[in-house]
Amino acid sequence: MQPGAQSTASGTGSSQVDLIAETSKYTLDAQNPGVAVIVRGISDNMPEAMPLIIQTLAPVVGNQQPGSAKPIQLEQHLINNQLVLIMRPAPADLFAFAQKLKCGAIKEIDIQKRIITVDTELPQLKVLAQNVQAGNTGMNSDFKVSANSESLKNMQANGNVPTIGNVPEKTVIPKSDIGTDRDLKPRPGEETIDWALRVIAGTSSFAHDTACKKLAKMDPDPQDLQRVSSILAATLPLAKEGFRMPEHVNAMAVWYTDGATREFSELLDKEKDFLVREKIIRLLPNIHSQTMAEVLVGRLSDREDRRDARRALQIMGEIAEKPVLQLLNDPDSSLRIEACNILQSIGTAEAIAALQERVETEENDVVKEQLLRAQAKIEKKLAGK
Repeated sequence: MQPGAQSTASGTGSSQVDLIAETSKYTLDAQNPGVAVIVRGISDNMPEAMPLIIQTLAPVVGNQQPGSAKPIQLEQHLINNQLVLIMRPAPADLFAFAQKLKCGAIKEIDIQKRIITVDTELPQLKVLAQNVQAGNTGMNSDFKVSANSESLKNMQANGNVPTIGNVPEKTVIPKSDIGTDRDLKPRPGEETIDWALRVIAGTSSFAHDTACKKLAKMDPDPQDLQRVSSILAATLPLAKEGFRMPEHVNAMAVWYTDGATREFSELLDKEKDFLVREKIIRLLPNIHSQTMAEVLVGRLSDREDRRDARRALQIMGEIAEKPVLQLLNDPDSSLRIEACNILQSIGTAEAIAALQERVETEENDVVKEQLLRAQAKIEKKLAGK
């Protein structure tokens, strides 16, 4: 290992630069790509913290490229008064590499720019360095995986929505020392899941679809679920390009988490092309969950998407009932009417009770008529069962 092969400073004083953009210049260097670790929280204690960080990184850097004759280079940069460590060559599996870091709490993994953001403090660093020296490397972090680094918010353990930033105009695919992003099967010694996630973020639609089909046929291992679902969610903007979405959605239905499913809300919010949104919405009932129903209910407020969202919710059936019932109290009368239309198809006894309650307070005669009509149709449907 060659720590401190380079040490530079930028964005100091009155001039400030974009931290992520500046860092990605190092990680996405075509001639010498690497991985970056942005270490936050030790700006005021840099001289004392740096040796401790090097100590915590030593086992990771030492095992990054087993069997490789090329020495590992560790560069230190100061950008906007933030410590940025660049390690070259880049690891083949960024996610696995990040999980081995023991210099602080991981807050974000940017799979496109190969940037890992870590929060730490000097007292914590001292303990971590002692643990590494003693051979105790146990430390867990809740983190977010994203397509880029617009946000540095932490993904909480309760499944709050991770915010994925805007898709780069030209997606830069991380290079791998194992195969290419066009591989149609794992390379020798490569796990199937590692291969699938590698090519899903790649440029080949055929390889992407092949990998997604493979994932969709697997029985999700709880140990891999968060990793797979997070990367599937992070690569949604890439799947939309060239419309690889059908197989992507099928894989997400199998490797399901609420947090990953909510990413469709942001994807649809940012998509300006009505026809693209239409194609995506029609696929979403394949992810049969109440969380997906909430996503579709959110599209009813967009008049361009309303018809497709209504049909999708009707296809989903009773699992969509609770999110739709919430619309009965929406200030927008047109959305209350939409709720009535959908409930006619999917409503249960719970919907009848909610419709009766709303009739008592509804002041709009047109809406009241729809409430009564929906109630009657649901009662007739249930009586026929």
